[in-house]
Amino acid sequence: MSNVANKACKECSFVSDMDACPRCGGETSREWQGYLVIIDHTKSDIAKRMGITANGKYALRVR
Repeated sequence: MSNVANKACKECSFVSDMDACPRCGGETSREWQGYLVIIDHTKSDIAKRMGITANGKYALRVR
C-alpha cells in the first residue's frame, strides 16, 4: 500500500484516506514516512511508547 493516496493524522498519526482523521478529527497530511500496524495495543510496547490506544495503521513520522 503506497502512501500516495493515504494521509496520516498530524495529531495521532493514524493512517487513512480521509481529509480529517476518523479517530481524533485532527488534520491529515500526505507527507509522512514509515508505518507500523498495531494488532494488539494492550500488549504492544511500541504502542505504549507512542501513546497509541487503538489497533490500526500508524505513521512513524508526519509533517
